[in-house]
Amino acid sequence: MAWLRREDHEDRELHWLSPWATPSRDSGGRRMSEPDDALRTVFQRDRDRILHATAFRRLQHKTQVMAAFEGDHHRSRMTHSLEVSQMARCVARALRCNDDLAEAIALAHDLGHPPFGHVGEQALHEAMQGHGGFRHNAQGARVVDYLEDRYGHGLGLNLTRAVRRSLLKGPVPDGFPLSDDLLPKKDVPIEAHLVDQCDKIAYLSHDLDDGLRAGLFDERDAAETTLWQAARASCGCDHAPRIVSEITALLIHDLVTTVDGLMAATPVGGSAPRVRHGDRMTVHAHELLTFLRERFYRAPRVLGVMEDGARRIREVFARLVADPTRLPDGARRRIDRDGVERTVCDHIAGMTDRYLLKVSEA
Repeated sequence: MAWLRREDHEDRELHWLSPWATPSRDSGGRRMSEPDDALRTVFQRDRDRILHATAFRRLQHKTQVMAAFEGDHHRSRMTHSLEVSQMARCVARALRCNDDLAEAIALAHDLGHPPFGHVGEQALHEAMQGHGGFRHNAQGARVVDYLEDRYGHGLGLNLTRAVRRSLLKGPVPDGFPLSDDLLPKKDVPIEAHLVDQCDKIAYLSHDLDDGLRAGLFDERDAAETTLWQAARASCGCDHAPRIVSEITALLIHDLVTTVDGLMAATPVGGSAPRVRHGDRMTVHAHELLTFLRERFYRAPRVLGVMEDGARRIREVFARLVADPTRLPDGARRRIDRDGVERTVCDHIAGMTDRYLLKVSEA
């Protein structure tokens, strides 16, 4: 049997993908032109570059909810990203969207997250008031466009515009430094919206699993939620890990069937259909999110570690701005272009939890 060339994959996309999907040939190109790969499409190459990036490896030691140093079995930003990519690939394929693009976006969607999760993000945003602010999605674009300079050409990973634009889904602070070709912000591919929904499915089901594992609530508490009850009835057992897995399956199935119906009802050539859950599942998912906020995200054990991490970020930021000679050589070389505050922000955002702890105690 003849091996499949890149052109074969691209031809298959044109015949198989939904009208709403993003073919590899519509990637928007790269900032620096490169020869085509003989085997891989442009989105497959993007995925591989992200997976091999230093910034991706650092996600292994960055907090999802439970601090990365608190246990070997809690989710980290890396395991969360891998789980989102698996879900996104499944959903995109079911809807005949570009699963390679969805996978690349999912693997990169948290590259800009600083240590200690969302409280770390808020701490950096407050520190950067008057200097362009901070958001993890915008920082992710900055990582792949500039900071992850593996090839020495100053264009980061040189990803396709479709992937880079997708990382900007969500708000971007006024004045945040982005590549000129990403401004003004434009609509993102439908695959980015699918990844966004899979991100929510992942943290709902897997934060539920981590909260149970950490003992912050028990199965009787979780059983008060409608989704837990529906999943237990669907799988026909009382085994908690199996129920959590079924919650994931219910959310994914509802997303696929809802979006498929919206695609069928939307005239081709108009605005893309909204990617969302059905009305009933939206209510059930919000109920589960409310439960997690009350019993997991705001638990004193979680908040104590997170608030300590945010305090350390503020202290390290102030110390490095006051004395930039403490920065590594590579970071110091960026000060003339980016300014002290942005350089320090980039440096801290790239830290793992444990490296931040080490620096803060030095």
